[in-house]
Amino acid sequence: MRKTGADPFQTEHLANGLKSRAVKSMGITVSAQVFKLVLQIISITTLARLLNPTDFGLVAMVTVFTGLIQSLVDGGLSMATIQRKDITHQQVSNLFWINAALGLLLALFSVLIAPAIAALYGEPQLTGIVIALSVTFLMSGISVQHDALLRRQMRFKAIAVIDILSVSGGIGAGIAAAVYGLGYWALVVLSVATAAIQMCSRWLALSWRPSFISRGTGIRPLVAFGLNLTGADFVGYFVSNATPFFVGYIGGAQVAGIFNRAQTLTSMPSRQLMPPVIKVLQPTLSRVADDPIKLRRVITGSVRKIALVTMFFTINMVVMADWIVAVVLGSGWGETVQVFQFLSVFTFVTPITTFTAVTLIAAGAARALLYWRFITLGILLTSLLVGMLWGVSGVIAAFALSGLFVRVPLFLYYSSRHLPVTFKEYVAGLLPILIVATVTATSLVVVRTILEIGNPLLGLAICGFVSACIYLALSLSMRVLRAEIFEIKSLLDPIWRRV
Repeated sequence: MRKTGADPFQTEHLANGLKSRAVKSMGITVSAQVFKLVLQIISITTLARLLNPTDFGLVAMVTVFTGLIQSLVDGGLSMATIQRKDITHQQVSNLFWINAALGLLLALFSVLIAPAIAALYGEPQLTGIVIALSVTFLMSGISVQHDALLRRQMRFKAIAVIDILSVSGGIGAGIAAAVYGLGYWALVVLSVATAAIQMCSRWLALSWRPSFISRGTGIRPLVAFGLNLTGADFVGYFVSNATPFFVGYIGGAQVAGIFNRAQTLTSMPSRQLMPPVIKVLQPTLSRVADDPIKLRRVITGSVRKIALVTMFFTINMVVMADWIVAVVLGSGWGETVQVFQFLSVFTFVTPITTFTAVTLIAAGAARALLYWRFITLGILLTSLLVGMLWGVSGVIAAFALSGLFVRVPLFLYYSSRHLPVTFKEYVAGLLPILIVATVTATSLVVVRTILEIGNPLLGLAICGFVSACIYLALSLSMRVLRAEIFEIKSLLDPIWRRV
């Protein structure tokens, strides 16, 4: 990780060779994502065998609140630094001290509310967990502007190294703590160690140091920009974490742990796929935002490509859920299988809605996105309250079914009112993929029934290969999907050469 003394506020030189720089950054990003995926798989498989569902559940209960607080530390000010064409040392210094103050205040606030969180769930251990995790808010607050300046300078290699160092160091510390017998504290150690390494690495990678806060620097527009982003993220966080809260509140720590592990597994494909995809598509969307015909073509093509990839993971997760859980989590997590199957639908739909949200922002409809997040929060809370009548199973089913049949279709319809794509065009683009998925899933069930494979790892290998062959063959047989596959290949070729 190279420390540089270059002026982090000058970006004019980045305009030269922008295309080659973008391809290079994509190669770095993809490499880092693959490396982090391997680390996460190691972490999930190892910790699942050293800890029990209750350990994961206790930390998951706390994360619902600490994650919400963490989203406030940034305050949208990092994006203000990244997007501002011209910004001064003193302006960033002032933003640094605002972030640092937010980190400190939110850490103190977390300590104060820790007993209340423990009382809400009826789990006294949560008090200590909240207090321990509160230190990560301060660490984040005093390093968020360093990260923003690295991104502003497009220093993706340094960012990738920092991510890998912090993730690997945190996982190593967490596994060591689990082996030592610290139980749920191992997960706390993992989070704190990750944040500490990330903070130190950011400061080492960038020579910039903040000055003392000063008045009259013109940061009010930057703060206002950050507040708007924070408002949207705040509502979005409620949407993402309402279900984990309900599950933990109703079912307790063990059920919360089962839900947490299932959600972590099912979200892995989208968490690895979408960051590089968004990085590639954002500049394209910005360039064609004023041309409805080109924007429509980009949107429909991108949705098909994303759906084509994620649907393959979804059908395999649903049909082979028991094998996946047995291989990744171990034999003691059998209760996770049904939850895993329900949540697998989001492996398909979440990347599509994520891309659509990015498209709305690129098209200048950020306020419409904020309104939608309030709407979807209302729909979700109503669904969860109805699901509570049937206990934890009802809550999880309500979350999955309302997402698949209500929230996602409504969001696509809602976004079509602000984008040059009709709801019918969305459906028409996804229909061939749904047909391919249905045939592939049915064939996979038949293959499983005939072969009766007892070894989960062998079953995943054989049936995974069979499903890949069937899915690819069916997709290539359809002209529209065949074109998308070849285009995906053409997009990946230069990236793999860089990797």
